[in-house]
This record gives sequence, C-alpha cells and structure tokens, in this order.
Amino acid sequence: ISCMIKKPQEREFARPERSRRVSIKGLTKAILVGVGAGVLIGTALIFPGVGFLYKELGKKKWEEANKRGILRSTIRRLEKQRLVSWTEKEGELVLCITESGKQKILHYVIDDLSIKKPKKWDGWWRMIIFDIPEHEKEAREFFRDKLKAMKFYRFQDSVFVHPYECKDEIDFLRHELGIERYVSYVLAKDIPNLSYERFK
Repeated sequence: ISCMIKKPQEREFARPERSRRVSIKGLTKAILVGVGAGVLIGTALIFPGVGFLYKELGKKKWEEANKRGILRSTIRRLEKQRLVSWTEKEGELVLCITESGKQKILHYVIDDLSIKKPKKWDGWWRMIIFDIPEHEKEAREFFRDKLKAMKFYRFQDSVFVHPYECKDEIDFLRHELGIERYVSYVLAKDIPNLSYERFK
C-alpha cells in the first residue's frame, strides 16, 4: 500500500525537473542570435553581454546549460556545422557568426514574425496580393505558408487579408525572399463578404 501512495508523488515531483531542462534547439538559437547581435563569447565562456542571452533563453536554463557542459558541446556542434568560428580580437579568441550562421538567424527571425494586435482596429484592411512566377515556386509556397501562420485570411489563392498594420513584416519577408516586385501591399476600406468578427 505504501508503494502505491509514493509512486504518484514521485511522478508529480519529477515533472517540473523535466520541464526546466534546456532545449538544445533553444540553446542553439540563443547562442546564434546572441553572437549575431554582438555578444562576445570567449574561450573561457565569459559573456559581457550575458543579459541579452538570459533574456533569449532564460537565466536558469542558461546557467544549467553551462553547468552541465551542454553549452560547450553546442558551440562545438555549431563549429562543425560552420555556423560559428573562433576569431582573434584584441589578443583573445572570441566566437563569431559566419555567413551560414547569419542565414540560420534569418530563419529564426522569420519564424518569430507575428502581427501585433492593437487595442482598437483602425477600420482599414491590409491586402497582400502576389503573382510569384513558377521559377520562384519555393519562395512562393514559403511566403503563402508564412501568411497563414501569421493569421492572414485567404481571400483568394494569391490574395490574403489582415485587419492590422503589417507593412514592415511584409516588406521584410518579400525582401529576404527576393520577391519584392511580385508582392503588393494594398489598403482597402471595404471588402465584400469579409467581416472583422472573423479576426476577433
């Protein structure tokens, strides 16, 4: 009987420990974004910009990764993938981002893109109209999928609508995907058969 009582308690206390464990993906992102933002990481793993990294990953998880040696192993893996490299600066070796690393950061930035909801809708619709040719099919599908992820309404196959300001996000996407000339951003006051209630 005593065993039957103890087992649920052991499971209950074990769950928080697992939830606090460091995600390798999250740690990889924190290192790349941090180095890309200019945080200096030396061979002794001393970080003048550690506050930025704490914010990106969380202080407890970052310290846990360092304590368990995950930090060093993750940096070694990033080196092998040629996403980071060691460079001498003022007589000290510091970690630097490579061009491949910059591309990886870009993917993280795109993944994190979202549309902020204002306190009150201004009454204008944002229409994204695109006609991306077949030779840019991969970029076209990526762009379409990202619009869906950002909660745009698919009005037609190549026409998506959102009620909130999103020009900066769309400009960033079409520039980075190289499809600027194929994508238009249009403001509309009224769109037939489309209600704002859909977005509440």
